[in-house]
Amino acid sequence: MPVMSSAQSNQQKPILVFLGKGAACDIVSKLNENGYVAAAVSSAPELFDALRSDRYFLAVTMRSDIDMVRNIQPIPVINLEVFFHTAQSTAKSVRSSKEFDSDAFLRRVAALTESRTGRIAAVQRAPAANETVTAGTAKASRWRAATSLLLSRRATSSAERAD
Repeated sequence: MPVMSSAQSNQQKPILVFLGKGAACDIVSKLNENGYVAAAVSSAPELFDALRSDRYFLAVTMRSDIDMVRNIQPIPVINLEVFFHTAQSTAKSVRSSKEFDSDAFLRRVAALTESRTGRIAAVQRAPAANETVTAGTAKASRWRAATSLLLSRRATSSAERAD
């Protein structure tokens, strides 16, 4: 597991965990054990207050609550359900249970955390003199291409409707 330096920890906003109290505490503990700052909320009003504070950069919740989180604040959301896998019992019973893949979960958190800190570092570093012009031109070019594509699709669909 990647260990974060204290400088990274200080720059990192906390991770918000929106689950039932018991599950939320377990996930927050797992994140804290691995060097992440995390906080838990269990109700919709708490979620709303936490997200509107703009303190969090990432949320962890279940599939059914992802839309609610994103409607309040457009931040990355980890669907905790994808880290539960069916495990067959070693006994001859037909029963199976779900096991939490904490390693995969922590790798996903690390990937989102690293990509965020990498983006911050890229924005904070001073660009070379010729790099500013190139990056600005490339961004404008991508914007023009996307706009052109969107407008051509609209024109095509309008022409098809007119037929």
